[in-house]
Amino acid sequence: MEAAFAELPLALFTTLAPAGAGAFIALACVFFAASFTDEQLKKIDRMTAIPLVVVLIGFACSFAHLASPLNAINAFNGLGSSPLTNEIAVGSVFVVVAIVYWIVALTGKLKGSARKIFAAIVAVVAIVFACFTGMAYMMDTIASWNSPLLPFEILGFSLAGGAAFAALVLALSGAIDGALGRQGKNVVLIVGGLGVLFGAIAAGAQIGGVANLSNAVISGADLVAEALPVLIVGIVCLLATAAPLFVSVLGKGSVSIAALAVVLALVGIFCLRLAFYATQLSVGLAC
Repeated sequence: MEAAFAELPLALFTTLAPAGAGAFIALACVFFAASFTDEQLKKIDRMTAIPLVVVLIGFACSFAHLASPLNAINAFNGLGSSPLTNEIAVGSVFVVVAIVYWIVALTGKLKGSARKIFAAIVAVVAIVFACFTGMAYMMDTIASWNSPLLPFEILGFSLAGGAAFAALVLALSGAIDGALGRQGKNVVLIVGGLGVLFGAIAAGAQIGGVANLSNAVISGADLVAEALPVLIVGIVCLLATAAPLFVSVLGKGSVSIAALAVVLALVGIFCLRLAFYATQLSVGLAC
């Protein structure tokens, strides 16, 4: 697990940023499925600051991985040819678009179809950001990470965490009971359910596959065995997210229950990210 803690800033970034971005995906779907009063929309927009701040904290964590913050400007070198650069570029675009959307929404100028269109744009960029975050780790030099499951894994994390954050935003806004309606509630549960399944299955399969790999000095099976406790905790917590999410959306919209869903989602995702970094296996003689 030493390798995992060495990548702690990136583990936090890939936990917080996609999960916060996923809230914009879930909320965009909700806006197409439910109708809210102007007052409810104002409250929703104000509470949307929560996942937005989580995204910004995630990006702040990524800067801690740099030897010097001044090196951040070099991150855009190789745009179009470097998966890591593409991830940072798409992530930056998402942050800008999300902030602009939030500011315009707070002014009360997003009504009807304008809100739906703008929210849909933010959601699409969030999906692209999640996929590019997973693709950034698909590299030939690290055999254990070179898996097509990674984009699905991060997208799953984004949807699961995003649905939990969306439920919290809606609960804090008092918009779950009545206004959300059956369709709106189903949308949140579908987004969250797909995210939990995608994330848990893809992460488990990707990390489990490392057991079949090895190099001259390290066995993938040994790495998986060392990371197994964290992997199990991560999968259990992520799957458990579905219970409070279900209760908060279909029940009385309890803020505390929705907050529990957020905590379980973040703990589960973070543990799975630690397990991912702990199973780093290069194709060379040493990791």
